[in-house]
Amino acid sequence: DLMIVLLCLLPVALGLPPPKAEPVLLDHVMEKADYKPIDQDYYSPTEIYKIGDKEDCHPVERTVYQDECIPYVEKTCYTQQREMCKDVFEKNCTAVIDEYEDRECFDVTELICQLVENIQYEMVEETYTVQRCTRVTDRVCDTVYDLSVSTKDDFQCVDLHHQYCWDEEKIVKDKTCVFSVDFDCGKHKNKDGKGSVKCEKVPTKKCYDTPRKVKEETCKPRNSRYCEKFTNEFPFPEEKQNCHTEPMKKCELETRSRPKKAKKYVYHKDCKPVSRKVCDNCEKKKLKPVCDKVQRKVCSYKPEESCHEEKKQYCFKTEKIIIDKVCVGEKKEVFDESFSYV
Repeated sequence: DLMIVLLCLLPVALGLPPPKAEPVLLDHVMEKADYKPIDQDYYSPTEIYKIGDKEDCHPVERTVYQDECIPYVEKTCYTQQREMCKDVFEKNCTAVIDEYEDRECFDVTELICQLVENIQYEMVEETYTVQRCTRVTDRVCDTVYDLSVSTKDDFQCVDLHHQYCWDEEKIVKDKTCVFSVDFDCGKHKNKDGKGSVKCEKVPTKKCYDTPRKVKEETCKPRNSRYCEKFTNEFPFPEEKQNCHTEPMKKCELETRSRPKKAKKYVYHKDCKPVSRKVCDNCEKKKLKPVCDKVQRKVCSYKPEESCHEEKKQYCFKTEKIIIDKVCVGEKKEVFDESFSYV
């Protein structure tokens, strides 16, 4: 070997072209040392490989990674509380004072009076009486009845039905659910003993609630008693005197010397009862309830669910084993710009 190296370097020193080297057989190399495969990236790009006729070929396993995607569907559901309201009519009463005109009648007995004339005679002794009479009037009063009105305090009460309402805060929950897929990936050995990555779909469901506050009107029927004091008119029959003039005779006597029988008029009051009905209108007040219908809204909440699906892919790296055939031939000559070797 040392002689071969010296023979190769000698032409370089003398400026002669190098002699043609004898090719080295691969069998001789394998006898001296064990064969070790040479990495293909060991040599620089400027080197020239010359392969002999004999080739050493053997399979080489190479692992590559490639993308693998599994399609799945992700479903998202939203639960929204839907508000449904309706109108409710309820009875609401208040107290009012009702003024009205009432006619009241009373049966009364009136006295109708007049003067009754009675003639009495008297003797005037030893005198001559000349009677001079004149007609005059006298005042006579009748007892009659008329209606009078008195005012009195009147205290009245009435039962009222009404609604007592208030607002209450109520918590409703909106529900949101996400239906998705998780992947459980791991290496699994096949029948040939080679490992591969497999992913299994695991369906998942994630839900959460979103609370929110709403106001709801609550009403309860109530009964109350309303009382009020006011003044009412009360009619009653009242006795009074109805006076009028009645004709009467007034006489004067002149005394003379002869006796004379003289008349004397005596009057007395003569009354006759008369039945009569007296009526009159009077204004009265009365407390009464007035009711009307009050409209209010009653709301309720009903959950409604809406879902939508979204197509997705779960991608991951999987191993793939590729078997390459690598052949190494007999190395003959290698030349480099700086030096050459065998």
